Amino acid sequence: MTGFEVQAVVAAPRERVWSALTEPAEVRQWFGWEHPGLDEEIRYIFVDHAQAVPPDRIVLAAGQEIQVVDDGGRTVVRVTMPGESGEAYDVLAEGWRLFFAQLRFWLEQAPAGDRHTVRLSGVAAGPGLLAALESAGVKEHWHGSRYLRMAVDTDGLLVAVTAERPLTDEESGPAALVVSGYGRDLAAVRAGWVARWRATVGDEPVVE
Repeated sequence: MTGFEVQAVVAAPRERVWSALTEPAEVRQWFGWEHPGLDEEIRYIFVDHAQAVPPDRIVLAAGQEIQVVDDGGRTVVRVTMPGESGEAYDVLAEGWRLFFAQLRFWLEQAPAGDRHTVRLSGVAAGPGLLAALESAGVKEHWHGSRYLRMAVDTDGLLVAVTAERPLTDEESGPAALVVSGYGRDLAAVRAGWVARWRATVGDEPVVE
């Protein structure tokens, strides 16, 4: 079994983070991306197959556990999975890195309105994905790791690029780009990111 530990520090009190992790309507404001089965996915993970142990633990399926630790007005949120860890791509670990950054963005930036997302996926090399991210204009770098980069663009949108090969690798592999915005219609945003993907990756993405 592949194990991992992923954590983020959120500039919000532990009680606020706990609510964001245990109330399905709040989970929807940061977890994953919009698709027809998102509400059912949230209920499966965070309700039907979760055991909340207030005030600081949530036991999930497959041995995963979320811990919520007070850090003097901030909160360390951590998810662990038992087993040996390694350098290879792990879809669960990388997913949590993305989701925790989205959680931070929602709680720390307090954007008005409900979240809407755009997700593009396909086969791409990391440098092309990073070029697409930079081409939008980066206002603030948000996260950087081997398989994931996130930034807030000049429109105030949170943009993530992720790939199953290291983002420095010139060889193509499965990849995705996720844009999160709040209280706005993302139709024009979708068209703009599709155009950037075509220009830098050179292929047609699957659009959600």
